[in-house]
Amino acid sequence: MAEVLFLLISISRKMAQMMSGSKSRMAMAALIALMALCAAARPQNAGSESAAAEQELFRMTNRDRAEAGVPELEWNEWLAQAARKHAAEMARRGQLSHHFPGEPGLRDRIAATSLRFNASAENIALGPTPAGINDDWMLSPGHRANILEPRYNAIGVAVVRNGDELYAVTDFAHSVPALSASDLEGAVATAVDQARAQKKLSPLARRQDPELRRYACEMAKNDRVNANAVLGRPNVSASLAFNDIDPANFGSHFRNLANIATSKAFAVGACFARTHTYPEGTNWVVVAFY
Repeated sequence: MAEVLFLLISISRKMAQMMSGSKSRMAMAALIALMALCAAARPQNAGSESAAAEQELFRMTNRDRAEAGVPELEWNEWLAQAARKHAAEMARRGQLSHHFPGEPGLRDRIAATSLRFNASAENIALGPTPAGINDDWMLSPGHRANILEPRYNAIGVAVVRNGDELYAVTDFAHSVPALSASDLEGAVATAVDQARAQKKLSPLARRQDPELRRYACEMAKNDRVNANAVLGRPNVSASLAFNDIDPANFGSHFRNLANIATSKAFAVGACFARTHTYPEGTNWVVVAFY
């Protein structure tokens, strides 16, 4: 289309130079009208086309999961951002790859978006239509397994056109709640109470100790779990430290803990942080028992 407009402009300018007065003005008016018609005839905006293709793949993925009896995935814009960057890189290079030299890997690409997650996977493809791409994925055991994996609950899709082909990326993840430090500590306290309830014991008294949060962040800074750091605090009889990105798993750390039954009180410190070992981030937790 750009080449056609350039040719029209060149021809019209030469015609205008050969004319004078009203004829020249008429020629330029005709040129403007022709350019407007050409602009109206341009193909659909590339961004709109990509967005429509992304939503089509998203719908087909959830259709396939529903047919397999697997819970549907929720659209996640952070995952879509990570997918779009990678799709654009594939289109720029003109080739398929999950990881190009100098580019972060999938885990780091998703972590850079601030999404909190503990599992991820990626499908990539090159094809003429979203339907054809989805069909190819469902016929490929590895891609199909990603689409139907029950543990994933979030999805982001990217589609970038390059000529007659579409570069497609689908990023899957199991996302977890992004809680504040106070809410994380509350979730740990709830897990302690539930562990006591399973033993038919009344809830433990919860003490407030702001220093424990500092200890939790210090563990993250050192990228190492260390329960011994709080044992020297007054009246602390035992301690527990762990990291876990998913608050839903906090209870598993207390089920078989003897101090749950023998202690009189407890305090909690928690800190979310990304480290070398956990580039996607994790929750660092320390519990003191009294």
